[in-house]
Amino acid sequence: MVKFFDREVSLVKLQVITWLFVTVLTFASYLQNADFGYALVFTVINMLSMLAVIYGNACFLLPKLYFKGRLLTYLLATVLLLGTICFIRVELRSYFHELYVRGADQSTSLQVYASIMTSLIINYLFSFIFRLALDYFKVRKDQKQLKEYTSKVELDLLKAQVQPHFLFNTLNNIYYVAQRESPQTAKLIEKLANIMRYFVDEASKGLVKLPTDIQFLKDYIDLERMRMLHPMRVDIEVNVDSNAIELPPMLIIPLVENVFKHGIDKRSTENYLSLKIQSADGKLKISVSNRVFEDKNTQQGGNGLKNLISRLDLLYGKNYTFERTLTTKVFHANLELPL
Repeated sequence: MVKFFDREVSLVKLQVITWLFVTVLTFASYLQNADFGYALVFTVINMLSMLAVIYGNACFLLPKLYFKGRLLTYLLATVLLLGTICFIRVELRSYFHELYVRGADQSTSLQVYASIMTSLIINYLFSFIFRLALDYFKVRKDQKQLKEYTSKVELDLLKAQVQPHFLFNTLNNIYYVAQRESPQTAKLIEKLANIMRYFVDEASKGLVKLPTDIQFLKDYIDLERMRMLHPMRVDIEVNVDSNAIELPPMLIIPLVENVFKHGIDKRSTENYLSLKIQSADGKLKISVSNRVFEDKNTQQGGNGLKNLISRLDLLYGKNYTFERTLTTKVFHANLELPL
């Protein structure tokens, strides 16, 4: 969205307005020296060729070829694009000129090709500016979404932090009482207090230490396992110098939470969760796996994972990898983040 006369206008609408304006100017310039039909036809031809060059390069050739390092293929595709459009425009120009003017075009073929190719090259150069504009508006949109998301998170945190000291003090009192009556209950209360402390003290930060996040995950898993009818196997493997790594808070928990929401059968004795964290090639690699049951077919499309993807897009753009694989027995979620 961009400001336009104090109104929010989407990028699509802004493009439509711009091209309508250019079309009107082109039509008016033709109409000065030709009749309505001639001006209309040649305006349509010029605008279609202009749009084909600009959008073809800005939205296809650049992102699909040039930005991926395929320079030679990009150059060949560019020559093919310009050459094809130039040939089509020359043929259409010749046909409609003879139709409306009732006579052969006096310009030589070389002059016509040179004139049209020059205009196409100008359009081609303009497509780079157009691509920069698209990227600029995308960055502004992403920044706005990130700001809105951050504001929402901060508001949610404020709502969740109602008298946190009172809650912690109350939990501590319950913990000391439970230690005398039921040590196992006291351990669970301690884990719950740790999770709440993470929400209050860490979740509002831009980055948290990886060990802090891992301890938060372990406490969450232990509390979830308490609800299981049968023991659940949990394997947590961390092969990384975790003290040197920081990451945005609550970035791994959706993967673990997804397991307990969609990948657990409380009646089964075969539930398990595998969490592996390692670093390689300048990336932090996080892998979560769990047993799949026949009646659990919604794990790939859970809202938690959809929200995670949206957050990853805002934080990392395209500089991350998130893959989900579902087999007959196991669901895998693999996340790679730049270090």
